[in-house]
Amino acid sequence: MKNLVNIGHLLKNRLDGKTIINLSYKQLKLIPIFNQLNSNEIEYLEEISSVKSLHDDEILFFEGDDSSNLYMILEGYIDIYKTDINARQIVLKRFEPFSFIAEISNYKNMRFPATAKSIKNTTILVINYKKFEEKFLYHPTIIPKILKSVTDKVVSLEKIISENIVMNATQRVAKFIYEEEFLFQNCKNHEIAERLNITAVTFSRILKKLRENQLITIKNQIIDKELLKKEFS
Repeated sequence: MKNLVNIGHLLKNRLDGKTIINLSYKQLKLIPIFNQLNSNEIEYLEEISSVKSLHDDEILFFEGDDSSNLYMILEGYIDIYKTDINARQIVLKRFEPFSFIAEISNYKNMRFPATAKSIKNTTILVINYKKFEEKFLYHPTIIPKILKSVTDKVVSLEKIISENIVMNATQRVAKFIYEEEFLFQNCKNHEIAERLNITAVTFSRILKKLRENQLITIKNQIIDKELLKKEFS
């Protein structure tokens, strides 16, 4: 597990948003989805892939961009968002290391339907999708993982739609705190507000209310998890 977490630190010569190196055979074998490939397959993957480094808040691709490359996060985080008529960013999903990003667009040969930007320094594996498809799309060790990745995204999208239609802002905040206590305690308020599609002011007002009701502390610790759950269930 330590090797997986530290793979990004094996990458050298980080440059602003530029494709800089190819991963070595050893580094590719550390990536969970590829660790069962044989030596010839890994060598081919090495030929059709490269690495791109992004700094905080840097765009990986814009909505409407061509989807000829398949992207996987090696280190850092990527937010996928759409922009509403008021130029407000609506975050659809935050992706973590070893996640594919928008692979459905690659498969359907359609332009990316949303914009992807980095959160903090992020390292991306960039794969030529056409060549990947020819060699690996129906590979017996890879296809189950791709299907799981796609299924997880569908479930996540359904959750986003449900929460934004059914739940009000207070319920969404309470549910986030209940399910993502670590992120609640370690992310900035405006970042959480973006994920919940509310303003930072609204988020702060709801936190104040939850503290007044003795559900969370001033240090963002949960006082009574069962009572907090009743706020959204």
